[in-house]
Amino acid sequence: MHKRYAKDGLAAMSVSLDPLDVDPLTQEKVLAFLRSQGADFTNLLLDEPFELWEKKLRFSFPPCYYVFSRQGRWTKFEPDDKNVDQKDVEKLIVKLLSEK
Repeated sequence: MHKRYAKDGLAAMSVSLDPLDVDPLTQEKVLAFLRSQGADFTNLLLDEPFELWEKKLRFSFPPCYYVFSRQGRWTKFEPDDKNVDQKDVEKLIVKLLSEK
């Protein structure tokens, strides 16, 4: 979506929650995966404990998507028993990008 809508003002970023202390190669693996997916936007690796990001980011299981309007209002998409529907995320992005 980043490549498709960047020209319209979409700014994307990813935050990986993979624990860095479990596997010392986590950072390299995550970045290699993101490169293979063409994720040429800001990619962050969070090295905080689960309890901290669960409380601060207000979700307990990835993936979770936050979509912000130009005015800073946000909608959160997070999994319940199923995966997040990418089509719903994209529909919201298209709607918000059309607003001025």
